[in-house]
Parts: sequence; C-alpha cells; structure tokens
Amino acid sequence: MSSSLYPDASPIASTRRHLLGAVVAAITLLAWQPVQAQERLRITGTGSGTGGMELVLQAFLRANPGLQGNVLPAIGSSGGIRAVIDGKIEVAVSNRVPNDKEMALTPLQHTAYARTPFVVAVHKDLGVKQLTHEQLAALYGEGMAAFPDGRRARPVLRLADATDTNIMRSISPSVASAIDAATKRRGLLDAATDSETADLIERTPGAFGPSTLALIESEKRPLLALAIDGVQPSVANLVSGKWKLSKPLYVVTGPQSGSAAQRFVAFVRSAEGRRLLASAGHAEP
Repeated sequence: MSSSLYPDASPIASTRRHLLGAVVAAITLLAWQPVQAQERLRITGTGSGTGGMELVLQAFLRANPGLQGNVLPAIGSSGGIRAVIDGKIEVAVSNRVPNDKEMALTPLQHTAYARTPFVVAVHKDLGVKQLTHEQLAALYGEGMAAFPDGRRARPVLRLADATDTNIMRSISPSVASAIDAATKRRGLLDAATDSETADLIERTPGAFGPSTLALIESEKRPLLALAIDGVQPSVANLVSGKWKLSKPLYVVTGPQSGSAAQRFVAFVRSAEGRRLLASAGHAEP
C-alpha cells in the first residue's frame, strides 16, 4: 500500500478508506484461491503476529512433512478473523478476541499465545534512540517538528479509535493531547495496519509511529524501538513490569479450520513454539 500525503482530506478519513480497501482487497484475493485439501494451513491477520507465525509454522511443517502451509501477507486483525469466518484461511492471528458480531456469524475459538512490547519505532539509521514523553508529544506539533538532534519528525497516524492510537495516548496526557490535535490536521502520514505503519517508517525520512517488538524482531525490520523516559522496551522489561505498554496476540480458528489448525495451535503453545516466539520479541500471555 502506498505512502502518500492527503492534502484534500483528513488523515483519519483517508485511513478509513485505506483500511476498508485493504480488507476488501485481501478477502477478494483469498476468495479466488482454489479450495485446498484439509491438511493445509493458511495463516494471516495482524502484522504484529504474522512474522512470529512464520517462525513457528516453519518448525511445525518440518515436524509434519505431509502438511502444506504458508503465512499470507498481513491484512489486520479484523481482516484475518473475517477470512476465518469465510473459510478462506485456517488460522487468524489477532491483537483482539473476536467480537460479538463476528461470533454471531460463526462459532470461533481464540487462544492467547503471547504479548509483545508496544513501541514507538523509527528507522535504525535515524540516530535517535530515546525520548522523554514530553519530547514525544512535541514531535506531533504543528509546523516543522524536529527530533532533539534537529532532524524533521514525520508522525505516522492510525485511526483515532484504533488500538494503537489508544495505547499511544496512554503514554501521558501530553502525548494524548498532541495526538488528538494531530488527527485533526491535514497532510500527515496515515496507515491502516501494523504492516503499513512499519513500511512507512522504513521508507519515509524522519518517520516515527506505533509498532511492536514482535513485528520488528520477527521480520528483521530495519527499525529501532525507542526507549521512553529512560526505559527500554524489551521483553525482560515487559515481564518485570518496567515497560508498561503491550499488545496481546491470539490465534483464532473456526468450524472450517480443520484438524491441522488445531494441532498447529497446540504447537504454538508448546515449549518449542514458546521458545521460537521468545527469540523474536514475544512474552508469555
């Protein structure tokens, strides 16, 4: 999905169109794929989880040589859950449990398998490694906002009611106020999904925005998770309670998912699955 500025519309309105288009395009893509044998695993969902799923799936396939499987490009939690409902994939990875509307369409099962530090990310070559919460709030200011070293800052916004936006607001009242003001301005970068946010940060000089340690480490992205107020967003600090910001991760299956999907979910929660995930920014749920 392209990164662009939106001079004729608010960034949040643009993002809503992006998000709708991304989900529709992804479901359409999945819909024309031929029906596969039951012993096949197709997995997608939130970009915070697809990289970790790739690590675990490859180990699972090595242990089950008669099985085929792949992780499809991320389409967000809602897109993944909808694809399970429609029988287009066997396993969705999500940052949330299925909601009442989704459960009314078909019985769904969800399993919490990890949580990951929620982070503020920049390109690793930017030269910035840490910020105070007041410095972070200032980066959302009008005009030519700049990092402490003078480089121009480019915030990447998510939907005003998105999980990532709400977590960013929780950093401090000043950050919350700055984000709320920024969402009302035109011409800012906006992203519909975790993966699109990471893509924008990678290719836009001075960009920063919400991400997760699981996405950065499992996909080996050239991004850096910033320390905030002197605390590093590591798995160890999340487990100890020093780092307060996190996102949960769930696997979601449905009636059409099949036995291979159930075996995969069990493998995700096995000692080997936990070991693989722990090596890439995941903590126990």
